[in-house]
Amino acid sequence: MWSKGEQKERAEKETLEALEKIEEQLNGKTYFGGDDKIGYLDIAIGWISYWLPIWGEVGSYEILDPKKFPGISAWKTRFLDHPVIRDSLPPRDKMIEYSHKRSPEWYSRFGSSGK
Repeated sequence: MWSKGEQKERAEKETLEALEKIEEQLNGKTYFGGDDKIGYLDIAIGWISYWLPIWGEVGSYEILDPKKFPGISAWKTRFLDHPVIRDSLPPRDKMIEYSHKRSPEWYSRFGSSGK
């Protein structure tokens, strides 16, 4: 997200490959554990459901394309709509504002350092 040129292309490719693996693991399940309850793995990767769309909005691109990742998209909606998750997240508008403020620093730190 915060890289440029070839580094950005490589990062996007790696991100899409990782999301494809996550999509395969969902395989039509409601949550990663397979039942109708949020489990440990849902919590462990739940940040994807909240942060990737915010970073995409700040960077003006869509990472979680619902056509390419229908399972993740459906899971993301269910996960974020769960009262325990929904009521625990910081306000989205504040996170967008925070990301806009920090993005110049992130671009300078990660965009040219090769990290």
